[in-house]
Amino acid sequence: MPSDRSENVRPRPRVLVVGFAGHQGKEYLPIVRESADVVGGVDPAPAASSLADESGFPHYDTLGEALESADFDAAVVTVPHSEHFPVSTKLLAHGRHVIKEKPFAITEQEARHLIHLSQKADRSVFTLLQRNFSPVFRFAQENLARVGEPYWFSYDYHFNLAHPTTGWRASREQAMGGVLLDMGYHLVDVLTGMFPEPSRVHSAFVHHYQEMRDRRLEDLVSLMCSYPSTGLAGSLRVSRHNYEKVEHLCVLGTKGALNVTPGAAVLHSIGGLPLERRTWKGPKTDAVRSMIAHHLGHLNDHHYRQDHLRRQLAVVRTINGIYRDRLREQDRLADRCA
Repeated sequence: MPSDRSENVRPRPRVLVVGFAGHQGKEYLPIVRESADVVGGVDPAPAASSLADESGFPHYDTLGEALESADFDAAVVTVPHSEHFPVSTKLLAHGRHVIKEKPFAITEQEARHLIHLSQKADRSVFTLLQRNFSPVFRFAQENLARVGEPYWFSYDYHFNLAHPTTGWRASREQAMGGVLLDMGYHLVDVLTGMFPEPSRVHSAFVHHYQEMRDRRLEDLVSLMCSYPSTGLAGSLRVSRHNYEKVEHLCVLGTKGALNVTPGAAVLHSIGGLPLERRTWKGPKTDAVRSMIAHHLGHLNDHHYRQDHLRRQLAVVRTINGIYRDRLREQDRLADRCA
């Protein structure tokens, strides 16, 4: 007799990959296939057709073609920032779940519209943010209360790229923002998981290359965040052209401190004595694998969906507010100089 267990096995989700021929799409594709059946791919790039043939799934030049021909439950979306909103809204309108690269949205208005469509269609929109699945960042969040009342944080994340940004990230029309929207989205998401939204944010936008200044795509951003109701303050700095690649989060509290890097999280007492340490030597793909499997396994989990949407709305609202304040400041400066 067949085992009753087979009747309770959840069928593998059927997934469409959108933007699979780019760097991120190629990285995700084999990992997605561990947890789902890839039934098609959308990408207009010249190399996409042969890559789809090699991978054994149908290739479509447009999302419309895929929606007409492919039967799928969810789409994994890795496209330039400017395409996120139209692609996601079209998928939701056709009753498909969306698992997408960051950002969740460019503006708060777009974010609220995506949430509305998600609720209307009863479909999830999950954003791929791998730090939430890293053992060291999870340790930090789970042990945050042990530092007492946090009163200061500093978070630095820098690349050491030797040349100007290239590809779609160098295009204002496609990138829609510089390092704050790109690299900084990860950091703001981490902080949003630990603290409330900041009441005030003072920003400095810096450009390493003149062409990036001309395109209004910042190479470096420095933020000072204030939370007057709690007495918390903190700094965040992100850049692409530092002398070394580094990521470091430090949280100071009334009873101790947390220090977090991608490889280790350490809880300290006041005075610096290490109390507990969590290290992680696994490859980046381990966190990516856990993240994708988790999202695919929770497509219909309404509680998880709502928590995720609330958090991403807060992240988008913070970043969009910073850009909006920056534009107002530039307009005031232009008026004074006129």
